[in-house]
Amino acid sequence: MRIVSLLPSATEIISALGAHQGKHHELVGISHSCDYPPEICELDVLTSTRVPVHESQLVIDQFVRQELAAGRGLYALDIDLLEKLRADVIVTQTLCDVCAVSSGDVYQAVSALPGDCNLVELAPSCLEDVYNDIIRVGDAVQSGTAARYLVMQLRERAEAVARQQILQGERVLFLEWLDPPFSGGHWIPDLIELLGGNSCLVESGQRSGTLSWQAICDSAPDIIVVGCCGYSLEESEAALQLLSTHEAWLSLRAVRENRVIVGDGNAHFSRAGPRLIDGLELLAAKLLPASSKLTGA
Repeated sequence: MRIVSLLPSATEIISALGAHQGKHHELVGISHSCDYPPEICELDVLTSTRVPVHESQLVIDQFVRQELAAGRGLYALDIDLLEKLRADVIVTQTLCDVCAVSSGDVYQAVSALPGDCNLVELAPSCLEDVYNDIIRVGDAVQSGTAARYLVMQLRERAEAVARQQILQGERVLFLEWLDPPFSGGHWIPDLIELLGGNSCLVESGQRSGTLSWQAICDSAPDIIVVGCCGYSLEESEAALQLLSTHEAWLSLRAVRENRVIVGDGNAHFSRAGPRLIDGLELLAAKLLPASSKLTGA
C-alpha cells in the first residue's frame, strides 16, 4: 500500500501505527511541514508554502489574513509528483486552510488522478475526534487493530494524568499565538480539563481565535501556557520575549507570579496526533510544582 500524507499529524499517526506493528508503512510522500519521526524526512515532498515563516508573528498574521481575504491559497500542491507516486491512500484535512493545503485543492487533484485512490479527510475538533481519526486512518491503511490498540494506550495515559487532578479548578489560558494573541482551541481545553483546570476564553471543540488584551486581562488566568502553533520550544520562548515590556502582559497575575509555562507547540499541541498526550504529560510534570504552590502543599 502506497500512502501520501499531506499534514504532519497524519504522518505521525501513520508512523506510530507502523511502529506498533513492527513494520514500516509505505509512506511515499509527505507535506513540507512533516518532520516527525525523523526517518520520514527523506520522502518526496508534495507541498510548499507562501507564508513568510521566518518573519515576525505580526507579519505572518497580516500576510495570512491578507491572502485569505483575497481568496489566494497559502500552499501549493505538486500535482505531477502526486500522480507519479500512484498513492492508494491520501490523507489530508478540512480543518484549517492556514495549517495545510486546502481540501478543495486536494479533492480537485485527486479527481484527476488515474485509477482508484482513497481520500481520507481529517477535521478533528476535540480530543475524542483525534482518537476517532487515528482509528479512521488505521482502517484506511489496513492497520485497524494497531490503531485501536494505540488509542487504548493513549486513553490510559490521559486517564492516568486525570486521576492526579494536578490542578484544582485553576483557570488556564493557553496561547497558541502572541502577536496578536490567539486562544488555543479545539482539543486544548480537553487537555486542560484532564489536568483538573478550567480553560479560559475557549471551550472544547471551539476554533482558536484572536483575543483582545482586554479579554485576556478580564479572564484573570491563574496559569498561562504558551505553545505557539508551528513553533518549537525555543521559537516560542523567543517569541515570548517580545512581550517582556508589554504593559497588559506584565499586569497579569500569572505573569507576575511566574506561573507561565512555555511548551513545544509544533510537537505537542498544534498537531492532532499521538503526541498530544506527550504534551499533556509534559504539562502535568511542569504543573506539579505550580499545583503545590496554589494549594499550599
